[in-house]
Amino acid sequence: MPDRNFYGWKLLAVLWSIVLINLAFPIYGSSVINAVMMSDLNLDRRTLGFVFSLYTVMSGLPGPLVAVCVDRFGIRCTLILGSLLVALGSVLMATVVSTGLHAALAFGILVGIGVATGGVIAAQAGLARWFFRRRALALALISTASGVGGFIAAPLLNRIISSANGNWRMGWWFMAGLSCVAALIALAFVKEKPADLGQLPDGGETDTQGKGGAGARPRRGAVHLTTEDWSYREVIAGRFFWLMMFSQLCMSCGYTVYLSHGVVHLQDLGHSRDAGSWAISMIALSSLLSKALIGALGDRVDPRYLWSVFVGVFGLGQLFAVHAGTPMLMLAVSACLGIGFGGGVVCLSAVLSNYYGTKVFAALAGLAIAINTTLSSITPSIAGWLYDRGHGYQGVFYTLAVWSVAGAVTLFVIRPPARKTARAPAMN
Repeated sequence: MPDRNFYGWKLLAVLWSIVLINLAFPIYGSSVINAVMMSDLNLDRRTLGFVFSLYTVMSGLPGPLVAVCVDRFGIRCTLILGSLLVALGSVLMATVVSTGLHAALAFGILVGIGVATGGVIAAQAGLARWFFRRRALALALISTASGVGGFIAAPLLNRIISSANGNWRMGWWFMAGLSCVAALIALAFVKEKPADLGQLPDGGETDTQGKGGAGARPRRGAVHLTTEDWSYREVIAGRFFWLMMFSQLCMSCGYTVYLSHGVVHLQDLGHSRDAGSWAISMIALSSLLSKALIGALGDRVDPRYLWSVFVGVFGLGQLFAVHAGTPMLMLAVSACLGIGFGGGVVCLSAVLSNYYGTKVFAALAGLAIAINTTLSSITPSIAGWLYDRGHGYQGVFYTLAVWSVAGAVTLFVIRPPARKTARAPAMN
């Protein structure tokens, strides 16, 4: 019988609150704050895109180093460090930033590194240690933090700024305080692994962490769940990992474009800033639908197939974004982008841990995030440059839509990787 006092579910709640603060508020809240900052500091669209591009790079490029930090210093220390970096960057945004360069250094670099260190990589690595059979459910639940936080962050920070007579710096003071709270939560409640408390993954429902023990018999059904730990070199030498990166990158590029330019794009189409902030929050809320689907099906149906559907839905949102001049189309864009990207991020983590094992998961997740965030960071600057040159955003949206279709097809038709040195098939 599973232990009713299994700490894994409590840890999930702790990590959920930390991800909400350190990931959701900087991503979704900055879309609103920076739109006001752009006007106050007389920044052009290209500069706005560059600042967000730099943030995107720094929120993912250090991923492999974060994985090393998790392995060497532990999940708790990594999360505390990230929280303090987000707080420091937020304080600088609230006090000294007066130019685009200042914003790039404080928000782009400091807050970006803080999000990478104190966000999803460490949280997911922790959950992969605590859950085996219920891993997809746990990953889906932790990912709802960004959806709930994003739904709250954009309108809340818009209200804080409005209450301060348009003083966007108050929003950064608010985020600085939240990140300090996240550091205290991590210090008090984060536990590294089940063995530290004399427990087993899933509360005793299995006696293995995927290493081929008695509890690691092949599962029935369509889910590919390896019983071996792949090496990092084996994974990156195969084509499957890189095909996944191709399929996910289209969503990462589209997501960064819309988060950095979405509010001003909607204003160009005749919507108010308040409507734009709600559109951003609806992306976060819509992502909860895909995460609920993964939580219900992700341990029964291979998440790769769900992932394919989410990429296709995301591409549909890119098409809708071109002429989203009505409230209905604006809502359709938010729903498609939220469902697609929110589901894709969870499926990426689930597939990596299911196909390659938990030992290499943190390193692979860090590499995947570094690739996606670094390459996708280019697109906001490109979109801003095209807009300033008089081309609008249409070409970018159409290109990303076509790419999404190609990514969806790729995920659906490829087969799970088979380890050449494996003693027995990993397919379940």
